[in-house]
Amino acid sequence: MSIREIREILAREGLRPLRRLGQNFLHDRNMARWIVDSALGGLSFPWHIWEVGPGLGVLTQLLLGKGAEVRAIEIDRGLAGILRDRFRGEDRFHLFEGDVLRAEWPEPALDWVLVGNLPYSISGPFLASLFRRRASFRRIVVTLQLEVAERLVATPGHSSFGSLSVMGQTSFRIEIRKRLPPSVFYPMPKVDSAVVCLEPLETVLVSGEDREGFCAFVRRGFLHRRKCLGKKLGYEERRRPEELGVDEWVEIWQSLRG
Repeated sequence: MSIREIREILAREGLRPLRRLGQNFLHDRNMARWIVDSALGGLSFPWHIWEVGPGLGVLTQLLLGKGAEVRAIEIDRGLAGILRDRFRGEDRFHLFEGDVLRAEWPEPALDWVLVGNLPYSISGPFLASLFRRRASFRRIVVTLQLEVAERLVATPGHSSFGSLSVMGQTSFRIEIRKRLPPSVFYPMPKVDSAVVCLEPLETVLVSGEDREGFCAFVRRGFLHRRKCLGKKLGYEERRRPEELGVDEWVEIWQSLRG
């Protein structure tokens, strides 16, 4: 979908990109195809997809064209109307209008894949909500701002290493697959973006029933990055939170719980 087509569709419906929702529409066709191939590659058919922030349906159309079943969540009422019209009669497309931060995610039986161009305004909170529950996806492929992507893959001692790093890396293998320039979006964001792939770890470091408590513990530990953990969490060693590895965070959590 070209920039001209995006503008025409929005103008016809009396809509415009909403900054408060972080709306930046992907218009690069090759990049859209690459994202879909990254989401589905190596996974057995049938594919069951949750798509976050489908926008005008660029990824949606490609996913449906591959034979996938797509459940899309869109908060913008105007865009939801466009999607209903565009995919009317498509029985493998299911649209849910609402806030993805309040979504109830699937049970593991169907091995869902999550795909989406995450609105910049919610990418951090959205991923944190998935990590707290270790939501049941066999793969997550999302586009988000580069700064958040770097936090996800950061290692101890790096300035980007924080609570999101620890929460994510205790549940998923995380990889930045591609860096995207602002020019592939309309309107162009002011920052670079990245496509990130997350796949569940085979060995669970923190079990599902303990995820909420563990994530709250980690967030509290990073509230004041320059203070030593011993002052905040009752940990004997005086080390700063960004100096501890993911395994050490799990060990501390388990030891303090007794």
